[in-house]
Amino acid sequence: MTTFSKKYEPEIFEREIYKMWEAENCFSPKPSTSGKTFYIPIPPPNVTWVLHLGHALTLTLEDIMVRYHRMIGDETLWVPGTDHAWIATQARVEKMLAESGITRQSLGREAFLEKIWEWKNKYGNTITNQMRQVWASADWSKERFTLDSWLSKTVTDAFVDLYNKGMIYKGEYMVNYSPWLNTVISDQEVIYKEEVGKLYHITYFVSGSDNEVVVATTRPETLLWDEAVAVHPKDKRYKALLKWGKKLILPILNREIPLIGDEMVDMEFGTGAVKITPAHDPNDFEVAKRHSLPLDNIVVGKDGNMTSKAWIFAWQDYQTARENIVELLKSKGNLVKVENYTHKVGYCERSGSRIETIISTQWFVKVEEMAQKVIAWYKKKEFEIIPERFNKIFEDWIYNLRDWCISRQLWWGHRIPAYYHKETWEMVVSKEDLSLTGEYIRDEDVLDTWFSSGLWPFSILDFDFEAKTQSELFNKFYPAQVLETGHDIIFFWVIRMLLFWYEFTNQTPFKKVYFHGLIKDKHGKKMSKSLGNGIDPLDMIEKYSADALRLTVSVWNTPGNDLKFDEDNVMENKVFINKLWNATRFVYTNLFEKSSYTIDSYETLEKRILENYDTLMFHEKWILSRLKSISDQVNMGMEKFNFSEVGIELQNFTKNDFCDYYIEEFKIVRETSQFGNDVIIYAINNILKLWHPYIPFVTEELWNKIGFEGKLIETEYSKVALRADKEIEKDKQILIEVIREIRNLRAENNIMPSTPIKVELKVKKAKLELFSPENINIISWIVKSENTQLVNKASSDTFAYAVTKSGIEIFVDNSNAKDMEGEIERLKGQIDDTKEYIWLLDRKLLNDSFVRNAPPALVRAEMEKKAEAKEKLKKLEEKLEKIQ
Repeated sequence: MTTFSKKYEPEIFEREIYKMWEAENCFSPKPSTSGKTFYIPIPPPNVTWVLHLGHALTLTLEDIMVRYHRMIGDETLWVPGTDHAWIATQARVEKMLAESGITRQSLGREAFLEKIWEWKNKYGNTITNQMRQVWASADWSKERFTLDSWLSKTVTDAFVDLYNKGMIYKGEYMVNYSPWLNTVISDQEVIYKEEVGKLYHITYFVSGSDNEVVVATTRPETLLWDEAVAVHPKDKRYKALLKWGKKLILPILNREIPLIGDEMVDMEFGTGAVKITPAHDPNDFEVAKRHSLPLDNIVVGKDGNMTSKAWIFAWQDYQTARENIVELLKSKGNLVKVENYTHKVGYCERSGSRIETIISTQWFVKVEEMAQKVIAWYKKKEFEIIPERFNKIFEDWIYNLRDWCISRQLWWGHRIPAYYHKETWEMVVSKEDLSLTGEYIRDEDVLDTWFSSGLWPFSILDFDFEAKTQSELFNKFYPAQVLETGHDIIFFWVIRMLLFWYEFTNQTPFKKVYFHGLIKDKHGKKMSKSLGNGIDPLDMIEKYSADALRLTVSVWNTPGNDLKFDEDNVMENKVFINKLWNATRFVYTNLFEKSSYTIDSYETLEKRILENYDTLMFHEKWILSRLKSISDQVNMGMEKFNFSEVGIELQNFTKNDFCDYYIEEFKIVRETSQFGNDVIIYAINNILKLWHPYIPFVTEELWNKIGFEGKLIETEYSKVALRADKEIEKDKQILIEVIREIRNLRAENNIMPSTPIKVELKVKKAKLELFSPENINIISWIVKSENTQLVNKASSDTFAYAVTKSGIEIFVDNSNAKDMEGEIERLKGQIDDTKEYIWLLDRKLLNDSFVRNAPPALVRAEMEKKAEAKEKLKKLEEKLEKIQ
């Protein structure tokens, strides 16, 4: 006989169930029974990472989708994997080596890469092991790593293909350089901090006259290679100078530079005149190109030190050079004034070091033509963005893309397949490693990690650039039905995938993009180690269970909205799961321990219920109708990605309808119900199926303990063949209102819960049939009434009174209530408590952030609570008035 513990103890079975699923190959694609496939690529986490709550949210939502589609019969593929994380991994290993006094330069490239691979092989499985521990039902037999040989081949093939089409080029451009990382980084990896610095006003004398132009700058150290001074062509202050083509004298070096007119200049900033240093400012770079000025005179190097072109200031760090140049300007009479100035300074997001903006020779992808393809298909709605409001953000990016710098000055990653002849320095881009010939030297740079990530959705499906016919895996599953990811990487990942795959396959890599929000602490602050508010999901699992954490992040997540994480919610969800455990245990005890019920096949059970539907009791028809309604609602919600709303409704059904009412009713009439056992086993069967995508471990365990056939993970999802009877559901709600009001009257009159009461009901003629002996008996049992009668008038005017929304009048004998003075004090206390409760609900409902970000079902629930509380307050005040 099955051992069924009296309480939910997830630590006993969660790990064992996952091991069983993996050992029995439950996560691999099975032949479709629906005629459809479902494929979703995991956003590959960095190989250096340990699991955080953001991963927990991603994995939960994707696992819900995967389990649902697996159960509805779709051939389902969820491919796991990790990203090589070029900067993070290299930095971690360099730090480790530095502890032994070793640098990567002292080791050399090949030896250093061997050290990284050693580290990866030793520690790189941490994140994937944690993904297993948490819940991911991914097909681990197909696990990929972005530096795997096949994926590396795909990256090389893609690079060569784009280069041969003229869509990858090597050229000079303005880039962001991180001195600490010693590499170029993208615009999106730069964070800007407001700082109070200095604004230097410097005189540039007009050549051949006594006139002067005053320029304001925050970086006087770069003036040594100013190529011009620019003013707005419509600025009246400088029209004459522009008209006569006057030149200016560059301070310190005393060489002539042109005064140019360009609409880029803001006439309201400073003096309306700006120095143009093309090699150190993106705007200056564009101005220089328009006016054919020299572009490549770099005065501040990648390391933040002055270059050999900095005259007597060469090799000084930029701060020292700035101080020396300012002193020299002052001595020569060129410094007009210095004032405090608040401005934004760029810093490397990864290292925290100040960014140097310089001109540099790098590799770029031409994106304009590729973007136009994406835009054309976007307008035709070939892929859908969920939620819709992110269309605007997507459009802001896709319509304003600049060429993408893809080269990085690192050693770990996909090395650029460009080769230089040792004698002629002729460059060749090739799929073959020409360095093996001894005649060529390979380019030192590696590719931006987002280049390989952009190829991820189909490189993991074994896409082959050289094959005439693609792999079975690719042909069957591409494109993905959905891409699920955080909204913070729309540009980094989503757009890059679209660019690549419209270019390479002329179709979208995914049909839908579902953006989830970011997880913050319960106060709405970003989680971080420095703030001390980070939460380890593994700690939550250890304390509450994987299922409780899953339920929390899925039910509290709405598409695109940030989630405020509160541990109390995880605890509450563990309590809910315990309730489901106890409900299932009740079914097991009553059907298999106290009697000898035999489970038939689901089809046989459903057929028997359908054939005998008319003979079922009212409450049995009601729970079956509610089961049908919630099953349809869940299936529809899953298809529409309404995971939060579906979860809330399913919780309400399980907790309220099934546990609080139906199970109590089952207890009352079990001996007289012909098909009560069939109905309750049918209900619990479908409830476990409905819940499985959300809380897979406990549902699998309960499924096995009840003795249902097979494994739940491989069972067909809930499809209730019965019809939903809305009239029965409305009538049942009337009975529930009566029960609720009787309970309220008992509490309001301070009648002890264990004290039997007498209840009288005055029912309108149209609803008399609803109050059958069967339903009267159920009401009496639940409210502990020793005598419940239908009346036309109360037998005593002193009876406590209430009326339901549907007009049912209720009279409760309150002769067993406690002393009147005590009752008056109790009512006053209840009135105060209810007023405070309403005030708290008002605060929540008047909070725009809550109303905007909370799941709609949760907002409605709070509004209903307020309406009920106000009605309760009204009755309490009326009762107090009568007593006084």
